[in-house]
Amino acid sequence: MTWINRLRLITGLLVVIVIVAAATIILNQRESQVASASASIQSLSYSIGSDYPGIVVEQSVAQGDEVVQGQPLMTIQSPNLTQALSSTTITVPTSTAYTVTDEGMLSLLATENGVISQIDASVGGFVGVGQALATIDRGEGMFVNAEFRLEPYNFARLEEGARVEIVLPDHSRIDGQVTDIRVTTVDGQADADVTIASDGLVMGGAGGLIASGTPVTAILHLKDEGPLAGVKSAWLDFLQQIGV
Repeated sequence: MTWINRLRLITGLLVVIVIVAAATIILNQRESQVASASASIQSLSYSIGSDYPGIVVEQSVAQGDEVVQGQPLMTIQSPNLTQALSSTTITVPTSTAYTVTDEGMLSLLATENGVISQIDASVGGFVGVGQALATIDRGEGMFVNAEFRLEPYNFARLEEGARVEIVLPDHSRIDGQVTDIRVTTVDGQADADVTIASDGLVMGGAGGLIASGTPVTAILHLKDEGPLAGVKSAWLDFLQQIGV
């Protein structure tokens, strides 16, 4: 066998080894990923209510409006408040959640920045004490709630801190990580309700797609326990170090 033929043989063997190794790594990678059965972006929210009953006489915001801390939301005319203001024995407390006038007008204010996700009152309607009149989704602290159905073996590979790819409706992706896991067993399979946090979840981002209720797909990266786990981890670390 000539040196040229030997070189060709060695080259061919190397090509085969590289192809088999790449296919094995890809297969191993796919086996360590699970797509969510359902997932959506959620946000922390808080409700606005009144300490006094009365009639809504003005509404300054609508569902979907962005609000800032201290912005007026609606005004309530309350005879009970008027009576309390004129009393010498009753003290009307001060609050960052509302302002009052001597005429018994109570203006509800946003206590944090956010977006109006729901309004449960309208001008002319009567509202009671403690009734939720509006709900505001906070601009910070957004997360993804996702449901996964896992085989028992795969459930053992699910852990907090696991990497998750959040796929938005426009197919763009945001990296996140598992922060909480809640599990129920159905027909021998684990239904995992997973909370995913990400610094990339900023309200109004991605052209407005990052909003409470937006449906997404969450791709969960399970703990890799395959024979190539160490090799793959070292390879991915190398690619990350060189900026690929």
